[in-house]
Amino acid sequence: MTRPATWGARAALLALLPLAACARTEQVADNTMAQGQAMVQAQTNPTLSTSDAYFIDQAARSGLAEVQEGALAEQRAARADVRSFARSMVADHGKVNDALTALARQKQIAPPTTPNDAQQTMIGQLQGLTGATFDRQYLDQQVTMHQSAVSLFRTEAAQGTDPQVKAFAARLLPELEHHLDMAEQLGGHTPTT
Repeated sequence: MTRPATWGARAALLALLPLAACARTEQVADNTMAQGQAMVQAQTNPTLSTSDAYFIDQAARSGLAEVQEGALAEQRAARADVRSFARSMVADHGKVNDALTALARQKQIAPPTTPNDAQQTMIGQLQGLTGATFDRQYLDQQVTMHQSAVSLFRTEAAQGTDPQVKAFAARLLPELEHHLDMAEQLGGHTPTT
């Protein structure tokens, strides 16, 4: 390529960079708007507080992530006990997701359909792994995700304002604590509960 042609190609590429940045900014804004949808709905639905709507949104996203990670672990885990744990996560969180979706609709909240960005990143980290490396990463993530879920459900069970949402959190908290204990034992972590 001649020197003027090279400069022309570079100029064309540089002209496209702002467009790519705008597309990424728009994607981030869309994700932020979608994750804040429950907050807006809570403000238009006077029967549900913003904190209760936040709980429903975050609990649903966490459950979706658990099912996706579990399905991946059923296929890629090297250890039979990790695959068994993953099957339990898919089954248990699938049931909870169904119940939470019904509760969200009853409370006039549109349940989310995807995990949040951080959870999607964690799922993406697992997709390139196999064997013992996969098992370690999956169990580490399960501990982290269940610690967050236990904290979320504890807060709602103690401070929730809607009686049905608060009761939902209180009813499922022991199951999540059990999941956390299982993940910690399988991963060789020191129990946190």
